[in-house]
Amino acid sequence: MSLVAAQTLAGRTWVARPNHSLSVAGRKRLFLFTAVVSGGIACVFSFFGAWPVIPFAGLELAFLWWALRRTESAADDFERITLESGQLTIETRRGTQVERHEFQPYWAHLQYVKPPGQNCHRLLIRSHGKEVEVGSLLTEEQKMALAEELKQNLGAA
Repeated sequence: MSLVAAQTLAGRTWVARPNHSLSVAGRKRLFLFTAVVSGGIACVFSFFGAWPVIPFAGLELAFLWWALRRTESAADDFERITLESGQLTIETRRGTQVERHEFQPYWAHLQYVKPPGQNCHRLLIRSHGKEVEVGSLLTEEQKMALAEELKQNLGAA
């Protein structure tokens, strides 16, 4: 996962995005290459009388297509935390769902907790009965670093 921190004129911004090793063109090339190889193998086997291989090759390609489409739908996911002088804004995007939460930095409390029975920690921002998890796209080390930076900057705000 990638975490980018930037200083702006109005304050500080942190943006977390999932890593994607394949571009759209790369995903298309991967699917076409797999389709050609798998289709070629299926055709050779069907030529020698093993025609039941063809539906399985089609099923394999359907699952690969589904997995690549699912990866593409999550390509634009992000978490953005913006801390300005009087405003803490958290924006998240998961697929087509976009959420935006606003807090007063003076009242916001940051908690780094480990729920019972889970391996990973949660980074929560709470204020006035409202709770938002941040850093869900990050590794444990990145969550800890983000928590330290947010603690310093929330106190300064």
